[in-house]
Amino acid sequence: MKKRLFFFSALLFQQTLFAQLVDKTPAPVPVAPSVYDAEPYENPLVSGINRDASRATAYSFANLQEALKGDRDQSGRYMSLNGQWDFSFALKPADAPKDFYKSRVSGWNKITVPSSWEMQGYDKPIYKSAVYPFRPVNPPHVPQDYNGTGCYQRTFTIPAGWKNMNIALHFGGVGSGYKVWLNGKFVGYAEDSFLASEFNITPYLQEGENILSVWVIRWSDGYFLEDQDQWRMSGIHREVYLMAEPKLRIADFFYQTKLDKDYKDALLSIRPRIENLSGKEMHGSVESIINEIYPRLDNAKFGLLETKVHNPLKWSDEQPNLYTLTLSLEDSAGHVLEVKSCKLGFRSIEFRKEDSKLLINGKLTYLYGVNRPDHDPVKGKALSREDILRDVQTIKRFNFNCIRLSHYPSDPYLLDLCDEYGILVIDEANLETHGLGGKLSNDPTWTGAYLERSSRMVLRDKNHPSIIFWSLGNEAGRGPNHAAMAAWIHDYDITRPVHYEPANPLDQYYVDVVSRMYPAMYTPALLANQPNGDTRPIFFCEYAHSMGNSTGNVKEFWDLFRSTKRVIGGCIWEFKDQGLLKKDSTGKAFYAYGGDYGEKYYDDFTIKGIVAADGRPKAAIYECKHVFQRIACELVNAEQGLVKISNRSSITNADAYTVTLIVKENGKVILSKEIPAIHLEAGRDSIINISAYLPKRKETAEYYAELHFTLKTDEPWAPKGFEIATDQFLIQKKERTAPIANSNSPLTVAESPDAVTVHGKGFDISIGRIGEGGLSAYAYHGQQQVVTPLLPHFTRPLTDNDKRGWKPQKKLQQWYANDLQLVNTTVEKNATRVAVTNYYTLIHDSASVKVVYTITGDGVVKVDYALDVKPGLPNIPKVGMQMGINPNDSTIEWYGRGPLENYIDRRTGFEVGIYSLPISEFMEPYVVPQENGNRTDTRWMYLSDTKTKQGLMVVADSLLSMSAWPYTEQNIQTARHTNKLADAGFITLNIDLVQMGVGGNDSWSDGAAPLDQYQVKAQPYRYSFYLLPFDNRKDNVSETVKKAKSKN
Repeated sequence: MKKRLFFFSALLFQQTLFAQLVDKTPAPVPVAPSVYDAEPYENPLVSGINRDASRATAYSFANLQEALKGDRDQSGRYMSLNGQWDFSFALKPADAPKDFYKSRVSGWNKITVPSSWEMQGYDKPIYKSAVYPFRPVNPPHVPQDYNGTGCYQRTFTIPAGWKNMNIALHFGGVGSGYKVWLNGKFVGYAEDSFLASEFNITPYLQEGENILSVWVIRWSDGYFLEDQDQWRMSGIHREVYLMAEPKLRIADFFYQTKLDKDYKDALLSIRPRIENLSGKEMHGSVESIINEIYPRLDNAKFGLLETKVHNPLKWSDEQPNLYTLTLSLEDSAGHVLEVKSCKLGFRSIEFRKEDSKLLINGKLTYLYGVNRPDHDPVKGKALSREDILRDVQTIKRFNFNCIRLSHYPSDPYLLDLCDEYGILVIDEANLETHGLGGKLSNDPTWTGAYLERSSRMVLRDKNHPSIIFWSLGNEAGRGPNHAAMAAWIHDYDITRPVHYEPANPLDQYYVDVVSRMYPAMYTPALLANQPNGDTRPIFFCEYAHSMGNSTGNVKEFWDLFRSTKRVIGGCIWEFKDQGLLKKDSTGKAFYAYGGDYGEKYYDDFTIKGIVAADGRPKAAIYECKHVFQRIACELVNAEQGLVKISNRSSITNADAYTVTLIVKENGKVILSKEIPAIHLEAGRDSIINISAYLPKRKETAEYYAELHFTLKTDEPWAPKGFEIATDQFLIQKKERTAPIANSNSPLTVAESPDAVTVHGKGFDISIGRIGEGGLSAYAYHGQQQVVTPLLPHFTRPLTDNDKRGWKPQKKLQQWYANDLQLVNTTVEKNATRVAVTNYYTLIHDSASVKVVYTITGDGVVKVDYALDVKPGLPNIPKVGMQMGINPNDSTIEWYGRGPLENYIDRRTGFEVGIYSLPISEFMEPYVVPQENGNRTDTRWMYLSDTKTKQGLMVVADSLLSMSAWPYTEQNIQTARHTNKLADAGFITLNIDLVQMGVGGNDSWSDGAAPLDQYQVKAQPYRYSFYLLPFDNRKDNVSETVKKAKSKN
């Protein structure tokens, strides 16, 4: 017995040395018991005091007409309290003003409500991907030495028409815990930064001016449930308003629609909650609802009001048909006391029996989703309705049909838009304990807090047809508290499945979906075919981590998702770069990320959006739009003009769209013609013949045909003519033109130990023989085009996926060593042609490069590149050449894929054509500078002086990848922010045969690497291109290209 006791005590001693947090931070010293004097913000049993039950978002109207309009501002029963409030801030609770709520304050600063106070100059924003922004982490105890505390106050006067009505005070969202007083009296307390809390303030009101005071603490004990990957901000960041209702009111209501087996007729069931706040006894039909009898066995019937609806229009993401549901409450004399309304959609959610695919109203539906947190680069978490509208419109316009609210409920206005636009929503509880794992889910003192996070979300959002899944939160481990959350939801709402990714790897019984993050290409099949008897649908709640230059192989993912049983889709991480606009000491603006505000605990894992921080769509989202489009076209037979049309829609016929055929000859549009609508039912394929519309073609030209599908009518989210799908196909390759006579202009060659210099009519060209050699000078009519030599080049500036993830600078380090050595230079010449060859070796003679510069009398330089490698070398980052050219050549015109940057694993959404952009728009200004601006399938590129129209043309002998920056590669590589990029004094021009893809399955492991088919194997490579001066005022591009390609 003694031995056992000793052994047990040793274990107890050792346990105090163990880490509590997932990052192995040592556990804090426990707080010793003391006389009870706890504040609510340090009591896990208290997440709200005196606040009303959460309820569906609905506004009180005086009559049916106003309720049908649904304009709360014109209801006469709504008063916004947004605007300027008096404000006092302290860095810790002890320094905040005491008893300020007892009287009207004076001399305080003003602050805008709603706002994040860190974006108003108080304290600092902190970015944490996970593991809390303070230490120690000792729930439920919060920091006392540094824990920002804001005190707010304002006054209001109740309208005379609100006399004898019940008044609710509504806070849309406050981070993270707050106390409320009215006229010096304590009203209540609330937690949950992203859900509304309402207080009945009727007993607290007085005639005339009323003084509203709010005390907000940055980190309450509720914050231990809010360890999400985001900027950690505080304050009253969502709207505040008052709403008047009669004292006998429709407090809440919940409707459900059940479609019959043919998805035709529906049973509409409504459960209203009527509340009598008059203090008087009520009679009549309403009394049976107020005092509903619940049976001893089973539960009360859901539908207190029910009706059958014959063949209503159904709601789906493609056809979001909405009705307006109104509930009217009348007194015994027939006078309307109150009308409330909401949008109603008839729809069903189920999973197909044979393969568990998602069915909306019985129709196969995939989730083309994106994760969307709240973010604005200037306002932080305090978004206006205009901000939310812009986000949701962008999401819908780029063919996304699903939003995961990550990782907390959004403002209800976003849900209104999703109802209207047809966007499927995964509504997620504001619960993440990433740093603590599942610790609190296994602690019964936190059960109530967990249940409130989920139940209050469901109670608020239950009437939105756009919501198809409830989610228990994110990355919070699992335990009995999660099981309790799921059980409550399943019992309360039988119409929607429950989602929660951390329920794996055993995929607990209480979730209805098998959810995973960041799959590899093998993951879908692996999950779908596990021999464990699980047939639940599979959903990738986060995939394609879009950090920096990323989001490769989305097409490959969706080829797998569509073809693998049980897989229903996924949500890309994430919608918007979470950069904050900041200025450096010189006043130069840049986007800041974690660590830029002097935070003690932070992560710099901040910039991961498919749109920029200001909402500007980046190249990645264009790729998504193409992969997700509902109409796909594929060339079957070019000679016969046969094109296969696939309608991936769930219910929409292809004839709902206007179809335009565009034909390009050598990149220029020569035909744009609307063709007859294509009648093709959803889920079907068909072959159409476009040959009758095609113009006569020249044998020596290249032709592409494109089919564009656009909206026939205005939609709430886009105007008539907006493009929803397009595909391009090569219908004729370009035949090589017959060589024309070379210029007979004589050349003069001067050879020295340092260089070979060639002089011709109006030009001088030098190729080095020492150092690294290369084309070092190219002057045309006195204007120098080359600033730094044209040299073989094998690297790119590291992307986030490169640097943080798979680390090619280590795995492929031989190519990053930059040990290129010029070993020999030879010259072959005659009167009108000179060929200078640079021979290089690198990687200790394991690879060699030969570059031949052939110069003719008209100044055209043909560059022939040959790379040979010995066995055993790793893959190559890229095969190409790099040079510095005249800095004035800043307008870029090219024939290739565009208009935005594209890479070999992210280019299906970019059509081949002729484009022109200034270099400032040609590049993608990633918040963290990295590889950018590449254009694949480039036939030619012309860089010119905006004023003189003179410049340098590069003509490819094949299809090249090209990019240009006004910075050096080294500067891009080392700069941490865009304000640290310095003009190099020249334009870096990359003329590459091929560059590896961008990858991005994740950004922290080998999974970040491009797929194998998008890596560049270590093997011999050959390619050629031409350099020639060009004057856009007098030279013709087509003729110049012909001229260049005749130099053989």
